[in-house]
Parts: sequence; C-alpha cells; structure tokens
Amino acid sequence: MDLKTSFAFYFISLALYLAVLTLMAFADKRVMGTRWLAYSVMVEMVKVGLQGMSGTVPRVLWTMVANELSLVAFFTLYMGLRWFVRREPLSSRTGPILLLVVMAVYCGMYSLHLPFAFPVMAAGLLWMCGITVKMLLGHVEERFRVPAGITAALVVLLMVLVVYRIDLSVQASLLGKDWQIAGTDPRWVYSLMLIVMISDCLLIMYVWFAAAEMYSAVAATAGIDSLTGCLNRRALMKVAMHEVARSERTGMPLTVVALDLDRFKRVNDTFGHPGGDAMLCAVAFLLQGRLRSVDVVARVGGEEFLLLLPDTDAVSGAVVVENLRLAMEEMQVPYEGQLITTTMSAGVTQILPRNDSWTAMLNRADRALYAAKESGRNRVVLDELVAKLPRRQEPGTLSEAAIAAAGGGAALRLIRKRL
Repeated sequence: MDLKTSFAFYFISLALYLAVLTLMAFADKRVMGTRWLAYSVMVEMVKVGLQGMSGTVPRVLWTMVANELSLVAFFTLYMGLRWFVRREPLSSRTGPILLLVVMAVYCGMYSLHLPFAFPVMAAGLLWMCGITVKMLLGHVEERFRVPAGITAALVVLLMVLVVYRIDLSVQASLLGKDWQIAGTDPRWVYSLMLIVMISDCLLIMYVWFAAAEMYSAVAATAGIDSLTGCLNRRALMKVAMHEVARSERTGMPLTVVALDLDRFKRVNDTFGHPGGDAMLCAVAFLLQGRLRSVDVVARVGGEEFLLLLPDTDAVSGAVVVENLRLAMEEMQVPYEGQLITTTMSAGVTQILPRNDSWTAMLNRADRALYAAKESGRNRVVLDELVAKLPRRQEPGTLSEAAIAAAGGGAALRLIRKRL
C-alpha cells in the first residue's frame, strides 16, 4: 500500500468517525468532550485532504498549512480528552498562547526557507503529546482507565515516530537538502504511514471515550427516580449490597430507615397529582439537604422512601430521623396559592452483628414502620431488637435521656415484640 492509498483510507475513516462523533455529540449536548473530539477529527480531515492533494495544490498548503493543522487537531484532541478525564476548563492560557507562538515561529521559518522549521513544529506537537500522556496516566475514573491507558500508549508511539522524523529532517538540513524529503526517502514515507495507522487507532479511542460517557449517563439515569432525583429501588439494591459488605468487613454499624408519608392520598385527592408531585419533590429536597453526603436517600414507592445511614447505629439514627420528622411536620409547600403540609412515619433498624441480611433488615424496618402507623402515625419507631445491641461510646454520643428529649417524649418508641 502506497502513501496515497493510505491517505485515502484514512480520510474515509475520518469521515465515518466524524459522522459517528457528531451524532453522539448531538444526542447529548452536555458531553462537551465528544464535541471537542469531533472538532479534532474535522481539522484532521482537512489536513489529510491537503496532504492527499500533494503535487496538485500549492506546496505551502500540503506542507506548512497541513502541519499547522496537525497542531490544532492535537490541541482539540487534548481538550476533548481533558473534558472526560478532568472535567474542568483550562486553568491557564499559557498553553494555548505557547502553542500559537510555536505556530507563528514555524510559519515564519517556513516562509523564509530557514532550516530546522519542521523540528520547531514537531517540538510543539511533542509537547502536546507529553501533557496528554501525563493527563491520561494520572487520576482517571474507573470507566475511563482502559481507554485512557490504550490512548496513552498510542500517543507514546506517535511521539517516537515524531522524534524519528525530526531526526530525518535534521539530517537532511545538515546535508543541505530540503527537509521535505517525502518523495526521495522511503523512511519518511514509511514513518508517515505508521503515523496514519496509529491515528486510525486513536479514532477508535475517541468513540470509546464518548460511548463510555454515554453508557455511564444512561446507567445513572436508569438508577435515578425521575421525579425526585433520589435513587430508585434498583440502584438502592446495588448501593445497599456494597454498604452491607462494608459494614460486615469493618464492623461499623449500618442503619436502615423505612419512611412513609402519612395519609398522602388526601394530598393527591385535594391538590391533584401535580400537587402530590410537588410535595414529594419537597420531601426529597428536605431529606437530602439534612442528611450527610454519605447517607443514601431512595424513593422505593409512591410516597415511600428508604434511608441508609452508614457508620450510624440505630439509636443515633432514630434521633436523626426524629429531627427529620419534626422538620417535615413544620414544612409548608406552596402550590397554586395554597400550602400543602404532611407528616411522616418511620421505622428504624440496623444490621445485626451476625447472620443478618439486607432482606431481613428491610423486613424489620417495615415492621417498625407498620408499628408507627398503627400507633397513631407521625412518629419514629425503633426496632427493639437492635435497641438492645451494645453501642460504640464515642465523644459526643447522646445519652438515653437526650434521645428521649430529642424524641419529644412520645414520638420515639420501641417495638415490643416476642423474641
């Protein structure tokens, strides 16, 4: 395969991948990284088109302009990968300014027919490759580790070939020859063909990054309740299995709370389902705002929620939930000129030291919730089975008297049941 054929196949590949990346960019416009990668492919297409027309267009186009476009294409590639890996804009304009300086110096040296123009341009490309590899080999999310590693390896190979071509151009300049020796030195041609092959492989990595991001977004959306933004039951199961395993491994407590809004049907009957939805969103906002970042809030039914409180025993968790109950009792949600109020009932339990399971914890929390409903609603009931467990005494641990005071006297109750 000669150089012309390689450029033709590469150009076709660029066109196909550009179409794919453009469609993916339009499918989710929030993924700016895909857009940057599409820009990179577009610039690369123009460059390859110019190089493929060597001999039929002015030489300045398929040499100087094409090399300048290589720098632009790699900069947009860096910006695209940076979006996926870092999720932050450039902290300084030094990099882009330095790149513009390199492009200007190269343009001037080429126009004045000065030697070593190509090494100047290639040095800028090597610098871009270096910071890209450093970024890809740094802290990368799990979903991007494989494509980031492969991309870094491909960029390193590209750097080796660029260094090799710099050596060829320097040798030609020292011998007083034109450094553009593509037509006379097969080493220049073969190294360029290898660069084309590596660039073709990089196109696959572009799509891999974009696909991994889209898959992650879909998976995250599938695990989120569309109304409240809380986790749904399916996502909760995955998190719960992880937290149960962590609790068993570390010996730290894990509290589970079953929470239900009292007489919520009256809200829907009075204000309609839009009013009920407004109340559910307000409840979710209250729960998420008053709990820790490590705590988990999930909507598992119409007006039913489940809370996971890691590293928290059930007695302390009941105090936390009692504070939530008091806040919810005082909450008023404006809707169409009226105020909607509601109360909640909750059952609290925790993982047992031995022979416990997620299903058993849910059943105990549900029984505690049922007891709260049966005893008059708008209260928190603590599972007596876990209330008898020894507690970790740490600085700031509340006494039983403080727990009773926080419960308002009658709101915090124990389930009385036969063992």
